Amino acid sequence: MSYSHAMKTVLITGATSGIGKATAIALAKKGFQIIFIARDLHKAEALKQEIRYVAPNDHIDFLIADFSSLSQVRKFAEAFREKFQKLDVLINNAGVCLPKRMITEDGFEETFQVNHLSHFLLTNLLLDTLKNAPEARIINVSSSLYKSGTFDVSNLQSEQGFTPYGAYSNTKLLNILFTLELAERLDGTGVTVNTLHPGVVRTNFGDELTGYRKSLSTLMQPFFLSPENGAETSVYLATSDEVKSTTGKYFEKYRVIELENEFITPANQKILWNKSIELSGLKLNKTNKL
Repeated sequence: MSYSHAMKTVLITGATSGIGKATAIALAKKGFQIIFIARDLHKAEALKQEIRYVAPNDHIDFLIADFSSLSQVRKFAEAFREKFQKLDVLINNAGVCLPKRMITEDGFEETFQVNHLSHFLLTNLLLDTLKNAPEARIINVSSSLYKSGTFDVSNLQSEQGFTPYGAYSNTKLLNILFTLELAERLDGTGVTVNTLHPGVVRTNFGDELTGYRKSLSTLMQPFFLSPENGAETSVYLATSDEVKSTTGKYFEKYRVIELENEFITPANQKILWNKSIELSGLKLNKTNKL
């Protein structure tokens, strides 16, 4: 497959269903070169064919990686850097909400690792390719549930008091803390970083839940937004000239929204950053600069 140097490249995590899939299709229709990450080869092939069917765009590709494995994230990043010289837009969209506390092969609680730590690692490993683009954008998909999230560095992985939505809400808060800190560290590089609430979207998210939580989610589905509606803010942040210089902001429905959580502080941003470096095994220079 050949690629145009003028074509903008977007990398999307969690693209085989829901908001990520709708985002990939929308950006393909706008002429982006689409690269997405998938865990399952068959789903990836099916999505690639679907995008090429609905969008007049042959520049669709994927690489396989499971975000519950840091080694797979590292291998993916290496494969991406070997294949692509620049990255215009990185959309960190993948997320899980699990019914019970599960531990990955790396020894981390899975919600924490998939929703935060693996994206932290991937983003840092791809920063050079982002800096090679003239106006690169990083978009972290959070949720308004961040408002009920808490930040306790001694309980980052819900070691005490695990609940599905509690763990999920906490990671959505981490997405925001990560966004704010990364935006500061990338100031002056030409790379912007923003985060967003996509709305309450009708997807297969939460399918792993059981009992009353599953029943409640099923009952509420008809009232949720479509994945296409949920993808609108991600697409806006990836494409609009209105936000090409905007960084370190939280968006809902195309608008910057003031953050509401007492745990969002510069101190907590830095604590999370340093802890994430430690847990991910990321190697930066002595001052932890990018």
